[in-house]
Amino acid sequence: MTSAKRPFTTQQLDVLSKTLRSALVSDILDGLGLWHQCLAPGLVPLDPGATLIGYAFPVSSEAVTQVPDEPYVGLLRALDSICADEVWVVSCDTDAALWGELTSTACRSRGARGAVCEGFVRDIWMVRNIGFPVFSRGASPKDANGRMEIISHSASVRVSDVEVFRDDLIVADDDGVAVVPGALVEKVVSAALDKSSAESLFRAAVAEGELPSAAYQRYGVLWSAGRWSCSPGLPPLASSPGTNCRGTPPQRGRRASCHRCG
Repeated sequence: MTSAKRPFTTQQLDVLSKTLRSALVSDILDGLGLWHQCLAPGLVPLDPGATLIGYAFPVSSEAVTQVPDEPYVGLLRALDSICADEVWVVSCDTDAALWGELTSTACRSRGARGAVCEGFVRDIWMVRNIGFPVFSRGASPKDANGRMEIISHSASVRVSDVEVFRDDLIVADDDGVAVVPGALVEKVVSAALDKSSAESLFRAAVAEGELPSAAYQRYGVLWSAGRWSCSPGLPPLASSPGTNCRGTPPQRGRRASCHRCG
């Protein structure tokens, strides 16, 4: 089941996890003038090579210095609220672990796709064993109880100077974490996949001996990412077979004028 805010099904997200890359997404966002949609470098997967793509579930937290009378109240409310295809996104300035195996198990049971933690995690080998993708800045054995409290969820959270809203698309891999604003998800994903196809053509041409400059002129993959859409802020127009987005036949050997042009 899809919606305007969540255009991709679970199965489609699974496919995207094998084809979409954070670098491609970042390029397209740059082309749209959104230069600050990537979280700070250093967020890495517990399992190298893992890819995480899903809709953001923002969680706000704060550092504390004493154990509350009733522990984990905010955490349990958030764990009860996360939905299928969502990615737990949290940030807190603490040396305690923001995530662990039990939280991974709880989220996985609700169909969540993974977690992005601007901070530390623990239970590393146990999280790896259950196959739940988690991105973090490292490990800490310290429990969050008495050191960090979840104060709200589902609205937004600021991570690395990026404001992350629910239904934004998280694209995370070994290169880092990109955040696609919810209103642009379909457009950015489509452009990123088309750019990937053009890169493959460039790669094959150069491997076969074509000069990089000639391959560049043909496929335009080293061009500004902004060239991958016809008009900034607008989706490409529908086209008929054999025509580009403007409804005219593409010219052989010319750089594509948009991410759907041949």
